[in-house]
Amino acid sequence: MLELPRPLNGLSEKPSSAFLDSNVFIYGRLEQCNSRLVILLGQLREFEAFTSELVVEEVQRFFRAEISREAGYLARRFVESFAQVVRRDEIRREAKQLRGEITDRDLENLAVVRHLRLRRLVAYDDDYRKARVKEYTTPRVFVKLFELDAYKTEY
Repeated sequence: MLELPRPLNGLSEKPSSAFLDSNVFIYGRLEQCNSRLVILLGQLREFEAFTSELVVEEVQRFFRAEISREAGYLARRFVESFAQVVRRDEIRREAKQLRGEITDRDLENLAVVRHLRLRRLVAYDDDYRKARVKEYTTPRVFVKLFELDAYKTEY
C-alpha cells in the first residue's frame, strides 16, 4: 500500500487547538470572511479555541464603543462561550521572558501561546509577522488547513 508523506512539522495538518486574537472575533462578527469561518469551526469544536483576558477585554471594548454597552457585554459572553480564556496570573513567567521580543500589546497573547505550547496563533496582525512568531497564521491559512474554501481576504 502506497503511503502519502506526512506534512513537515505538522504545518499542513488540521490543528486540534489554536489561540484566537481579538481581530478574529471582531472581523468574524462583522463580515463574511475567513475569521467568521474560524469562529464557526471553533463553535463546532473542530479545534479547541484558546484566548487571553486581553482579547476578551479588547473585543468587549470595541463592540461597546462602536455599537453599544449591551453589544460589548454580549461580545464578551460570545468569546467566553467557546474559547477557553487563560488568566494573566497563569502566564506571568512567560510574559516576563518574552518582554522585548514583541510589542507590549501582543505580549500577553504570545505568552498564552507559549504557556500552552500551542502551534497556532490565528490573527491578522503584522506585528506577529514582524516579530517572526513561528505560531502565527492568518485566518485564511488556518481555514485552508480544514480544507474549506477560503475567502480571498487574509482576515
